[in-house]
Amino acid sequence: MPLNHQTTLFPRGITMLSRVSGKEHKNMCQVLLGLIVDLPLTGSSSPARVLKAVHSLLDFLYLAQLPSQTTDTILCLKCSLVVFHENKDIFVDLGVWDHFNILKIHSLVHYSPSICLFGMTGNYNTKQMERLHIDFTKDAYRATNHKDVLPQMTTWLEQHEKVQQHAKFLDWQQRQHLPTSALPQRPFTGPPRPITCYLKMAQNPTLRRVSFEDITHGYGAIAF
Repeated sequence: MPLNHQTTLFPRGITMLSRVSGKEHKNMCQVLLGLIVDLPLTGSSSPARVLKAVHSLLDFLYLAQLPSQTTDTILCLKCSLVVFHENKDIFVDLGVWDHFNILKIHSLVHYSPSICLFGMTGNYNTKQMERLHIDFTKDAYRATNHKDVLPQMTTWLEQHEKVQQHAKFLDWQQRQHLPTSALPQRPFTGPPRPITCYLKMAQNPTLRRVSFEDITHGYGAIAF
């Protein structure tokens, strides 16, 4: 590649990287499209479908990270995903990958409705799975003697679930003996309905200096 002060080079390739940060991921996206232009394929196949698949997926990534979205940008987001799915089979035909039954590929379908419902993707992330991995795997592994860990981890998780269930049962039993007036009434809001197309939020607070008692009894925020 020619010298460029604004481009990060990967002399050893990107497959040797064990952990990729967000900045490194963006640097890869900057050079990825230029690397596959006129790429020689096996059997003298045309790289047009490869170029379309990569180009549309990169467009999807950049559009999903916009700080603000409009109807036109969301439409472009959907069109980019459609073009990717129409051309992704080229990687299966070339023997690069066997299938595309991948959770992260499936999650791309939910980006457009999630943006319409919750706003820009900067307001939320996909770290929930990593959090569950820490709770269910790493903590359980540390509790073992590092020998024949699977039965020990399963037992540890089972015991923790039983402790949590017993704690919830005790809490429920204590609530049964309290008078109804002493229990804070939590208004039922429910999860967002699938038919909800937007989320309206006030720019300025409607009330000022709300007391903790009002927050608990009036808004149902118990133990706030």
